[in-house]
Amino acid sequence: MKSFSVRPESSKVWLPLPLSIRLARRLENLLGLPHSTLTAWWADALMIQHRTWSILAQHRLFVSIALGIAMLTIVVLMPNDLVILKWMHRKEAGTGLTMLNQAARELSYWGDFMGFNMLVFVGLGLTAKLRRSLFFRRLVIAAVIGTMACGTLANISRALTGRARPSYKGEPGFYGPTLSANRQSFPSAHTATAFGASVPVAVALPPVGVPMMILSAGVAWSRMHNNRHHPSDVLTSILLSVFFGVPLGIVVRRISRVEL
Repeated sequence: MKSFSVRPESSKVWLPLPLSIRLARRLENLLGLPHSTLTAWWADALMIQHRTWSILAQHRLFVSIALGIAMLTIVVLMPNDLVILKWMHRKEAGTGLTMLNQAARELSYWGDFMGFNMLVFVGLGLTAKLRRSLFFRRLVIAAVIGTMACGTLANISRALTGRARPSYKGEPGFYGPTLSANRQSFPSAHTATAFGASVPVAVALPPVGVPMMILSAGVAWSRMHNNRHHPSDVLTSILLSVFFGVPLGIVVRRISRVEL
């Protein structure tokens, strides 16, 4: 009796790549970049984003309680914003005011997205390139995600709430959706983007992140010193950056430990 043998098929299962990865590869070909230059960075970004949302979902009860406390703190602080600003300016008046004004102007100017944040991204990116470090590559990705998330939400909120800045000549308060720069105070976009990059780095790599946090605090102070934002505006941006930045930094640290 004649026997037949069946040749087993390959055990490999080929799954289609996500659309975002395919687009990254097309962009690589279009720009003439080495294969996987963009694809690897984008794949890491998707992985970090997914794991960050997983952490938030896993601890949603704690996150909900923390958000409730944060919102309550902001609501309690808001009626006292102008009083706190007056007290702060009165205290600063007894020091070298000219030097403080100059420092506040410089911090506000360089603390914008195209200043402080771009320096951070370029510095971490070059470190990742020179050291061929996956850790630094993921660190800069986490900083970019934190900055973009916090900055986007801050700018949307500013345009929708229409809160008058402390320097506004009219009545203080919330005016609703507006494009007027004088009524886009809540929250501080400068503070949101600065801390949005600093918090993930501080969690994942404290020796680098702590100095960044100090500079970010200086940016936040400058926005209040220049009468551009209220204390509750700045606090809201810091809390927003903590919400996104802490899980981002945790993800980068956990990946590094697993690989080691």
